[in-house]
Amino acid sequence: LPAPAPAPAPAPAPVDPNAPPPPPADPNAAPPVDPNVPPAPPPEPGRVDNAAGGFSYVVPAGWKVSDNTQLSYGQALLTKVPEAGAEAPSDTSVLLGRLDLKLFAGAETDNAKAATRLASDMGEFFMPFAGTRQGQEAGPLDAAGLPGAFSSYEVKFTDPAKPNGQIWAGVVGDVPPAGAPRGQRTPERWFVVWLGSANHPVDKGAAATLAQSIRSFTPPPPPPPPAPDPNAPAPDPNAPPARPGVGVPVPVTDAPPGMMPAG
Repeated sequence: LPAPAPAPAPAPAPVDPNAPPPPPADPNAAPPVDPNVPPAPPPEPGRVDNAAGGFSYVVPAGWKVSDNTQLSYGQALLTKVPEAGAEAPSDTSVLLGRLDLKLFAGAETDNAKAATRLASDMGEFFMPFAGTRQGQEAGPLDAAGLPGAFSSYEVKFTDPAKPNGQIWAGVVGDVPPAGAPRGQRTPERWFVVWLGSANHPVDKGAAATLAQSIRSFTPPPPPPPPAPDPNAPAPDPNAPPARPGVGVPVPVTDAPPGMMPAG
């Protein structure tokens, strides 16, 4: 016997003419997720973006980001988290920032020389006391492919009442191309300066880890301006013009006759 014919497909439900129209698509909604694109990696614990310096870094354990408004150099200041009931020590801190030409070390095209110059200059700036440098060390750094170098030393002060001062300076990033004009040397190098003393020694391992955690960072573009309100009233064509903003040149249309150029 022949097989029975398949049952016909059910007819689609009739459209309700009184149903409200579907809401319009949100132009600001996020685009649909592409299943072929791998998901973004989760944020790294402790990583901080610094838009002013164009870099990010991982804050060492036991330290915190502090107010940087009083910094003479750099764009970030780290201070040690004090123990419960105690104040933060004043003889240790960490500076981070872009290595630009505000620092003499920024003119050094070799990272090792830049780190040495940075350690020397910062030591004289933050420890301006008579003494002798000792225990100098230097070596390379690698921040996920960004080359770098560090330099460190200790200062035994002439005043025996002062505990020895310590400094560790690291530089990471790409050196500007040789022969680049001064105005075209985009600084793509960053520095770490870790200051300490015999009472609060520099953690050299943590300093190297901090410097090698630096990555280039570009802040996202600002959000687009909101769409104009279609229900907003039209501007009054008879309204006086808006006052120009501060710093905007204003053409002079009613100059006195004495200021007019000779015809």
